[in-house]
Amino acid sequence: MSVYTSLCHAEIESILSAYQLTPLIHYSGISAGIENTNYLLQTAQGDFVLTLYEHLKASEVMPYLDLLVQLGLHESYYPAPLADTRHEYLQITAAKPAALFKCLPGKSVQQATRHQLQSVATALGRFHLHSAQMAFSNKNPRNIAWIQDVAKQVSPYLSVEDAQLLQAELQYQLQHSIQHLPRGIIHADLFKDNVLFVEEHLTGMLDFYAACHDCYLLDIAITLNDWCVDARGLYDHQRQVDFISAYQQHRVITYVEQKLLPALLRRACLRFWLSRVEHKLNPREGEITQEKDPQFFKNLLLQHRQCYAY
Repeated sequence: MSVYTSLCHAEIESILSAYQLTPLIHYSGISAGIENTNYLLQTAQGDFVLTLYEHLKASEVMPYLDLLVQLGLHESYYPAPLADTRHEYLQITAAKPAALFKCLPGKSVQQATRHQLQSVATALGRFHLHSAQMAFSNKNPRNIAWIQDVAKQVSPYLSVEDAQLLQAELQYQLQHSIQHLPRGIIHADLFKDNVLFVEEHLTGMLDFYAACHDCYLLDIAITLNDWCVDARGLYDHQRQVDFISAYQQHRVITYVEQKLLPALLRRACLRFWLSRVEHKLNPREGEITQEKDPQFFKNLLLQHRQCYAY
């Protein structure tokens, strides 16, 4: 959600006119995230978020928007796209697909309370249940094959120690198949900066553009790896227990899933370590950009390897 495409006041107001939301009072770029361009728009009718999709074609964006429309029928905290006066969800601006969303209330947190953690677990469990009936078949582009490919690309740029860690973890992951685990639509990026709260109340579950069809346990592991880490970067296993307990009020985690959770915690670390290394080596140009530190997930991977050495 960095700003890669700069728009002027007139261009944004032209988009808003398709929704009968003019005049535009003020707009500003949103720096959080790294994939799309986002603007916060202030109008007399309220605040909105305009998203320009930097790496997707219009035909590729529509499945995500359709998913959000379906999810919006279940919960108010999903960012369902707005339809314009022609009942269309997608716009084209600056030669890129774009969509407009109502700005959800609340803000993200740096360290979650126990109640906030359990609220996220509940929302994820409900999402997995709701999405089971929805049509969305995008495969996970960041699967084990992608991990192998990126590992080859970045290894020459790593220290000897990091390259050895990468190779050892990759070998471990190749020994653990996840194809037999329960599967469906997953969020795949449910970090703290993608969830909004008003005090203890969850008000926003954002950024579904990594959503794909994969095993639910991977989604759980990705989420745990962010929400169960304290301010010192240490993984808190009691928070994991609290999360799993709340999640299972909505979808029961099978015995096989429980056995493979340690491996998936490690795989999720490996996936985000590599993606952040790749992004650091190949930064995208943007007016406002946010680079995320690969070291966080390398350190977390080392913790999991020490705790779950099997």
